[in-house]
Amino acid sequence: MTPLKTRHAQSTNKLISSALLLLVTIFNFAPAYASGYDIWLYPLTFDSQTTEWQLGSASPISNREGYDNQPAFSSDSQHIMFASDRSGEHNDIYQYQLNKNSNSRVKQLTHTPNESEYSPQPFITEQDELAGIRYIIEQGVPHQSVWQQADQQTPSRTIKSMIPTGYYAHHPELGTLLWARYAYSLYFEASSTSDSTQGADERHFVVANAGRSIHVIPQEKAFSYLHKQQDGDRVIKRFDPLSGSHIPLIGVGNGNEDYAWSNNGWIFNIDTNRLRSVNTLKLGQKTWQSISTLQPPTKLHHSPSRVAISPDLKHMAIVWSRK
Repeated sequence: MTPLKTRHAQSTNKLISSALLLLVTIFNFAPAYASGYDIWLYPLTFDSQTTEWQLGSASPISNREGYDNQPAFSSDSQHIMFASDRSGEHNDIYQYQLNKNSNSRVKQLTHTPNESEYSPQPFITEQDELAGIRYIIEQGVPHQSVWQQADQQTPSRTIKSMIPTGYYAHHPELGTLLWARYAYSLYFEASSTSDSTQGADERHFVVANAGRSIHVIPQEKAFSYLHKQQDGDRVIKRFDPLSGSHIPLIGVGNGNEDYAWSNNGWIFNIDTNRLRSVNTLKLGQKTWQSISTLQPPTKLHHSPSRVAISPDLKHMAIVWSRK
């Protein structure tokens, strides 16, 4: 006969295991097998006549233990910005110069020992056309928001909302689409909010169950997001904040949650180790086209995820998990 204490311990362990399994199922946590992330750069070519893409051989932007992630190309395609923990305990924003033949290609753009910055994106100031960056500042739970800084200028808040923002997409004419960090929901803050001095709140809710990959659609007054639907499908959709419409573009199936746009209207996504794309501007095309099978750049790398395409369509950055 099993002692009462033993039966109680077994019952407690089963409850804990069930609770952990439920949390993994609900929040879709990834296995903790990655000790870091690296960014690798690939030459990219596009044939406008055959509408075919080709990917060249990879070279490292980073190749070290630690966090180097969230790449974004500058507007002139000469630099890649990314978040990194290489300075110490906190994340800062760094810049990698593509066409510089020296060991000083990497430049630190933010220096904040008590805060972390993530999700860099380029912008051009309207007044003096200074190049600058936007990013998320993590200032402790739940104070997390979008900030910006131009060269040699003091950083300032970009949005009024106090929604704890994990990711964002900014359209200079429309405003900012915000991904709430803990609610997996999108909110929209217009460039000029007449109904609120505090920015986006529950009145500006857009959609629930959204993925972290949100973007401005090139050449359009609209955004895109990945919608995790109740039936299990995951669909990239177009959101027009002026009309409030949500239009499905294409499903990702078993592909990665992350995707990226090229300036000529193609969506890129990775399914396991297969890089694929689709031209959403071409009428009738609703299937992914395979571009290349991605080989791990070293024996330490696996599981490619995030993708970024340079505005001039000549380069692609891919994030690899590191063992």
